[in-house]
Amino acid sequence: MSWSCTVLSVATRAVVDACAELGLDTQGILHGAGLSPALIADADKRIAAESADALWERAYEVAEDPHLALHAAEALPFGAYKVLDFIVANAPTLGEGLARVLHYFPIVDPRGNLTIGEQAGDFVITMEAEQGALPGPAQEFTFAALVLRSRACTEVAWPPKYVNFTMEKPNNSREHERIFECPIRFGQSRAQLVLSRETWDLPVSGSNSALFGVLEEHATRLLNELPSVAQPPSLLDRVRAVLREELRGGDVKAVHVAKRLGFGERTLQRRLGEFDTTYLEVLANAREEMAREYLREPGISLTEVAFLLGFADQSSFTRAFKRWTGKSPGDWRTTMPLPETHNLEF
Repeated sequence: MSWSCTVLSVATRAVVDACAELGLDTQGILHGAGLSPALIADADKRIAAESADALWERAYEVAEDPHLALHAAEALPFGAYKVLDFIVANAPTLGEGLARVLHYFPIVDPRGNLTIGEQAGDFVITMEAEQGALPGPAQEFTFAALVLRSRACTEVAWPPKYVNFTMEKPNNSREHERIFECPIRFGQSRAQLVLSRETWDLPVSGSNSALFGVLEEHATRLLNELPSVAQPPSLLDRVRAVLREELRGGDVKAVHVAKRLGFGERTLQRRLGEFDTTYLEVLANAREEMAREYLREPGISLTEVAFLLGFADQSSFTRAFKRWTGKSPGDWRTTMPLPETHNLEF
C-alpha cells in the first residue's frame, strides 16, 4: 500500500523504547530506518510514514520478539500523546473520551480509520485502512494503547468483552491475554475492540469539563493543519456532522438532512445501508451523544434539551434517554462526576 503522508513520532519512539528495554542496539535500528534519536524524541514531530514502517520492520528483525507491538504499547508513558491522552483524561466518561480520540486519530496516523458502532448493546471499535486490514502490529499496538491508557484514566482495570485481530493466531497468545484480559479471536475479517455499555459509561477519575472543551478545540486545530492526504470524510461522518448542527433546535427529518447532503431521502437510506446502519440509528446515536453534552450544562433545562434534540416533549426525551443509559436525564445529571482542576502543559 502506497501512502504519501506523515505520522506522529510517538509510536515510533515507543517501539524504540521497548527495544531499549530488551537491550537491543536502538542506534542501529534508527540508522537502518534513516531516522535520528533527536527526531523521534520530539513528541510533536511528524515523520514520513515509510520511515516509521521501516523502523518497525527493522525492530522486529532485530528483537525477535513476536509481541514487540504489545510491549511497545506498555512502554509508552501516559501523556506521550499529549492532547489526545488528556482528552480521554478529562472526558466525563470513558466512552466520550474514546469517541473523541477516534475522531482525532488521523493526527497520529492518517492511514488508519477507527470507527464506532453498536452491536447487541455493546460498543465496537473497528480499525481499518482504506484498502483492507492494517498490519497485525498496528492493530496490536493501537488496541493495546487504547485499553491501557483508558484504564489509567478510569482507575478501573476493566476488560474488553473481546478483541478481534485479522492476523493468524501466533504460537503463543498469552501476552495478548495478559494485556487485554479478555477472549482474543484471531483470523477474523475485521480488527475490532468490543466494550460493554457498562465499561463505555465508566466515569473518568478527576475529569475536567472545561479543560475537555479546550483540548477539543486544540485537537481540531491540529487535525485541520494536517496535510491533505487522502480520503474525504465518509458519508456516515457527513451525516453525523449535519446532525450535530441540526440537533441545536433545527430539523432532523431524514428528508431535510438528505437535502443538505445533496441526496434524496431514499438514496440516503440506501447509502447508509452500505455502512450496516439506518438513518434512525445514526440519529439516535447523535441524540444520545448531544444529550450528554447538553446535560453537562446546568443552565439548560430538561425541557430545553428535549426541544434542542427534536423530541415532541420532555417525556419522549426521558423515555429515549432511559433506553440509552438506564437512567432518567435528571438522575444522570445529578450523578455526573464533579470536575477537578488539572494543570496541563503543552
